[in-house]
Amino acid sequence: MSEMKETKSNKEAKKMTPKRIAALLVVVLLVAMYLITLFAALFDPTAGSKLFALCLYATVAVPLMTWITIFLIDRNRGKRTIGDPVMPPPEPEDAQAPGEPKE
Repeated sequence: MSEMKETKSNKEAKKMTPKRIAALLVVVLLVAMYLITLFAALFDPTAGSKLFALCLYATVAVPLMTWITIFLIDRNRGKRTIGDPVMPPPEPEDAQAPGEPKE
């Protein structure tokens, strides 16, 4: 029985969702950009300073834009997001408030 639970949890842990794929792509992009900047700084110091400024900008902008894109896609699909306020469930229209006399 425990083997069955363990197998199921392993499958869920290995599932590649679009969010996880997007996050991995951002990580790979940023690491590649840092390595390119390092090599450019070693071989051509004038290009390295420009690429360093670009890396500083991209370190903030790329993950932020990815998060905004994922947020908007989820919002468009009707999924709850972390930015949604907690709302009580809607009351039925024919329900009366407590203490009101019946008509």
